[in-house]
Order: sequence, then C-alpha cells, then structure tokens
Amino acid sequence: MDTIIDFPAIGKYVLDLLPYIPVTLALSVVATVIGTLLGLGLALIKLARVPVLSQICAVLVSYLRGTPPLVQLLLNVNAVPIAILYINHAFGTNWDAMALSPFVVAAFTFALTEAAYSSETIRAALLSVDKREIEAAHALGMTSWQTLTRVTVPNAAVVAFPTLVNHFIGMLKQSSLAFVVSIVEITAYAKILGGRDYRFFEAYLATAIIYWALTVLIEQGARWIERWMERPRPVRGRSRGAAVGSTPTGATAPGAHTAAGVLA
Repeated sequence: MDTIIDFPAIGKYVLDLLPYIPVTLALSVVATVIGTLLGLGLALIKLARVPVLSQICAVLVSYLRGTPPLVQLLLNVNAVPIAILYINHAFGTNWDAMALSPFVVAAFTFALTEAAYSSETIRAALLSVDKREIEAAHALGMTSWQTLTRVTVPNAAVVAFPTLVNHFIGMLKQSSLAFVVSIVEITAYAKILGGRDYRFFEAYLATAIIYWALTVLIEQGARWIERWMERPRPVRGRSRGAAVGSTPTGATAPGAHTAAGVLA
C-alpha cells in the first residue's frame, strides 16, 4: 500500500525549493521599495493638496485598493503588449510587444498595490511628527526639502516602520501570485514538483514551511532594526542642542531626529 503522506518527500521538496527563494525575495523587495517610494509621493501630494494631481492620485488609490492584485496582474500583463503596439503605431517604432520581462510587469503591478496601501500609513506617520520640530528646522534656516529629508521623514520612519514591515510580509506572500504570469518562484516550482510526483500536498506543505520560516526571520530582523531606530541618539553640538529639542542629559527622545541634531 502506498504511503498516504510521504514525510521524507516534504524535506526533499523543501531542499528543492530553496534555490527559488532569491526570486521570491527579489520580487518582494523590488516591489516593496518602489511601492514605498511611490507611497511617500502619494502621501506628500495628499498632504500638500495639490490641485488636480491629488484628485488623480485619490482615484488611482481607490482603484488599486478596490481591485484584487491577481486581476491587476492579469490585466497589466495583457495591457503592456497592447500599449507597446499603440506606441509603435503612433510613433513608427518597432519595439517587440512581447519582449518585456514578466518579472518587470509583476514587480510594477505589486509596487502599485503597495503604494496604494503604504501611502495612508506614511501619511499618518508624517502627520505624527511634532510640529515644533518642523518649526525649529525652519527657524534654523532649513529649506522645505531639508526639513522633509532631515527631520520629517526620519521621525516618521520610526512610526511607520512596523506597519511597513507588515506590508513587506504581505508582499512576500502576494508574490506567490506571480506564477500566473510564468515567473518560476517558490509557489510555481512547488506546483511543478507536485505535478511531477503527484504529491501536491507534500509540495505545498513544503512551500508553506518555507514562507513561514521566511516570515519568522523577517519579523526577528525587523524587531532588531526597530530597537536600533528607537534607541536614544546623542545630540552633537551642545550649544545648538540646548536651543532646540535637547534634554538635560544631552540626548534626544528615542528615535527622534531633532532639527539641531541634524545640523550639528
């Protein structure tokens, strides 16, 4: 009688799937980084209430949050060749409509989804920054860009980081959808292994173990980074530190980047 569950096969499948972890991580990291940067841009546009542009961004976010990522992926992978054909027709170019890598399409699609969700997280984090820090930065002669990059964003990053890590974990799991556009990552190869040996349960259980292990490692690494971000930072330049944001011991609040500290 055949074994109902082949436990040794589970371990074998785990080892077979390990070479495909870099593909999954690369897709997740690229999509998360691009999506977070786009989310920051959307958050700044919304906070600045830029006419017309803020309304366009609101519609885009509503669409991205209101449609399943799988549908977006299938739509985009078919829309890209059509867009290239239109460009060839309009401008007389001769680009190959099928040459664009599915990895690029999947990363771009997932990045847009990440941007839609992270924009609200980042906007809330930016609003949480102490207004006195921003006023102090302007009083010290910082430009709006310097205030944003040296005071607002560093302080907001401490607040937004835990939620953004959760977004990255979600992106790691969402990357399993990439198999529908012929990207061979962990889930796609598990399907291949299961079809080869007719051991789909064992193959998908091995896949679940790998995703679980990756999630645990990411959570542990994120906790270490979060503790590092929140530890008190000494303010260089006591004379300027005494003017703005310093404590009697000469240290800032945990995770804070005061205007005086970044200029010191």
